[in-house]
Amino acid sequence: MDPLKGEFILNGEMATSSTISPEPSTPHKARSTTAMNKPHFFSSYCKNPHGVSFGEQEENENILLLLRRHVVINVPWIAASITLLFLPFIFPAILRFFPFPLPEQSTILLFISFYYLVVLGFIILNFTLWYFHVGIITNKRVIDIDLSGILYRQISEAKVKSIEDVTYDQTGFITSLFNYGNVHVQTAGTEENIEYDRVPKPSQVADIIGDISH
Repeated sequence: MDPLKGEFILNGEMATSSTISPEPSTPHKARSTTAMNKPHFFSSYCKNPHGVSFGEQEENENILLLLRRHVVINVPWIAASITLLFLPFIFPAILRFFPFPLPEQSTILLFISFYYLVVLGFIILNFTLWYFHVGIITNKRVIDIDLSGILYRQISEAKVKSIEDVTYDQTGFITSLFNYGNVHVQTAGTEENIEYDRVPKPSQVADIIGDISH
């Protein structure tokens, strides 16, 4: 199976753990083991993801956390898509109440084909905006990849040494029920502040960023 490619790469290899070998200059250093996790296709929170990389990843830079917006935020557009898919089936019943002749069957089929093409584009657009809206936290920096449209992408990053403060917020019953919220990373100097919006387990995300920044 070919790997999925985007701002990062999910390889098809299966593994549950990875052993870090001691450095050549420190032969007596004890070996350490870091638990690795295999991210699935709909992963929105994955610690130490196995088989994940991204462009411009530096040597000895390890990904500690892979984030997307919580999968529950997809429910509104998925529900709308299902409704739109079944909507043409009730068109004939509605048109019977109007006093004008129905168009020819070929015209109706052409209209329905165009309609489903638009619905398919709506589904692909919303899924792409969710899937490639990614947050990556490594042992050296924090990265936020924002998509506001198919043709617009904004990438923000900050070195861990420039992080001054990390906060998170959860507003409303739904965010508390599904445990997701916004994580705000305040940086020093001219580096841009980072915000991970609607990510799962915001308290744990803030703790991980706070730990590596200290």
